[in-house]
This record gives sequence, C-alpha cells and structure tokens, in this order.
Amino acid sequence: MKRLLAGVTALVTVGATGCFGTGSVSADDTPSGAAPAGTSADGTAYALGGAHVLGIPYDEYIRREGAEWFPGLKRQIVPYPAGQVQGHVLERLFPGIGRLDEFFPGLGVNGPSVGESVDAGAANLDAAIRHGGHGTAIGLSEGSLVLEAEQARLANDPTAPPPDQLSFATFGDPVARHAFGQSFLTAMFPVGSIVPALDYRIPPPVESQYDTKVFVSAYDSIADFPDRPDNLFALANTLMGLATGHTAVAFTNPDMVPPQNIRTTVNSKGATTTTYLIPEKHLPLVMPLAYIGIDEDTLNKLDAILAPRVNAGYSRNDDPATAPIQVDPVHGFDPAAVTAPATQATFGGGADPFSQILNGALSVLSQGKG
Repeated sequence: MKRLLAGVTALVTVGATGCFGTGSVSADDTPSGAAPAGTSADGTAYALGGAHVLGIPYDEYIRREGAEWFPGLKRQIVPYPAGQVQGHVLERLFPGIGRLDEFFPGLGVNGPSVGESVDAGAANLDAAIRHGGHGTAIGLSEGSLVLEAEQARLANDPTAPPPDQLSFATFGDPVARHAFGQSFLTAMFPVGSIVPALDYRIPPPVESQYDTKVFVSAYDSIADFPDRPDNLFALANTLMGLATGHTAVAFTNPDMVPPQNIRTTVNSKGATTTTYLIPEKHLPLVMPLAYIGIDEDTLNKLDAILAPRVNAGYSRNDDPATAPIQVDPVHGFDPAAVTAPATQATFGGGADPFSQILNGALSVLSQGKG
C-alpha cells in the first residue's frame, strides 16, 4: 500500500511541478533566539527562477524572489532553459505535438529536459559568479537544482571564489535534505538514479565550503515530503502544499518564521546550512477555503481538527517539545497575498487568487497565434 501511494504521488508531483563525497556534519538544533532579519549587504544576487511555464509572471518572480531576505543586493538574472517535464516526454510520446509551440510560444512541449536545463544553468551561473564578484546565488525550485550543481562543481575547485565572497540560498529545492525533513525526489529516488520524466540524476549531498540558506514552505510536497506517505491526510495536504506554498515561499519575509523553525548545521569545512521552515496561515488543505470567503474562526477550527492527522505523517512531530510550528494564523504567510505584487506588476488586475489565475490564463491566450 505504501509503495502504491508513493508511486501515485510521484506521478502527480512530477506532473504538477514542471521542474524539477559527504563529510561528517555537526548539528546545532537549538532554536535561534529570534527570527533573523534579512541579510543586507553589498554584492550581487545571482537569481534563477523555476520551470518556465506559461501563465505565471516568470521574469517578475525572478526579480522578486528572496528580495525580502536579501535586500540591498544588485540583482542579476542568470538565464537558463528552465525546461519542463513535458519538454522531455511529450514530443517523444506524440511526435509532432511540438508544433503547438508555434501557436503558443513557451508552451514547452518540445523543449529541453530538466537535466539539460540544469547543466546549462550551472555553466551560466559559474560564469556569472566568476565575472560578477561577491554575492549570493538564489534559486527557486528548478533554479535550486542549478545551485546544487554549482556547489558540487565548486566544492573541490582550487580556483573557486573564497567562502567569504559567496553564499547560496534555495527556495523550494526539489532535492533538499534539510533540518526538518527532505524533498520528494530524495525520498523516492536513491542517489545516482535518473528520474525518468526529468532526465535528471539525483546528486549526492555536497560538502560545500559556502554558507547556505534553505527556505522551505511547510508541507510543500516538492521540498518537504512526509516521511510517512501512507498517511492519507499528510499525502493530500502535501499535494495541496505544492499548489499553495512551493513558489510563494520565495516571497516571504523573516517576520513569518517562528524562532523554533530555524535550525543550523555546520559541516566539516566550517560552512553553515540554515533551514527556515516557513508556515502558511492555514493548512494547505484549508487555505483555499479562505479564498472563497470562509470566515477565519471556521478556518482555525478546521486546522485544529486536521492538523494532528496531517502532522502524524511527519516524524519530526513525534516529540512536541521539538516539533516546529507548521501553521501560524497570525504570522504565517498567505500564498495569494505574497504572490499578488508580481502577478499584478505583470498582468494587472486584482490581487485575489481567482483574478491572478484568470489574468495569467488570458496572457497565455493572448500569446497564441491564430
């Protein structure tokens, strides 16, 4: 039963996203005293977006991702193919379907695979870093895979930038192994295996010399998959978490993270990896009800009923004394609210989620060639 559920989840998750030698590590799991302020410093933010799908404000997302966490950095967008799942499989399954790209440019039904995109992105990021000087590489979703590849490339490179000149930050990393759990891909595919629909090989953990910040939306099935996937409540909730929080986490800010949701580890090279598990205002299963007008009191009651069932799917919740806060109606983020500025800047229209979806869909239709 567990294997069947995991297999079904694999198909749904991979289809929905369109993306996607270890030394000893000493851990310090003591919660920080307070949520950190965003890091402000001179330098460059080397920014990469996720899979380039139609109907989202892609360029605006890249301009804004991590901006609340890393203010004051000059932003440089690092180009790469940002291939989608369908780019690798649909033309092979249905020869000729790639012609749809002629009518809807960017549809990606005959584009590069995720694996090809990551290889190209890593080369571009490496060149940007070496020419652009000190700063922080920032990746959202598939862009995080590029950061993983670049860290592996630099790990044993004698010409790599000094550790005090470069850092990394991932949002919704599809191969995250973080202080609170791990990603869907690393849970389901062993190191070295190739994910069929992605043409992407699961990399081993890298002992990087660079400090890294890992930002994870609680319950996001891509970056925060339940370690007990036979729990149907956890499974349903994490699939909804993909839709609500996976991309939106890149537009959060430090005020949205409880102190106990921040954990830091130090590796053998002295580099730190700090994980921020960022809660939404409500469970992903409950969050959509807020968008159809259900009152806050009812939403909180639903959270109280469902959360124990959902949280049983994650071993991190077995000890209440160390469990993170995964729903925060006061400080947690509202996915529609944090993505609205990018959507409105690109498409105009209202800030509510239905307007955002409609305006994105209209933009796709307007790109079509009749």
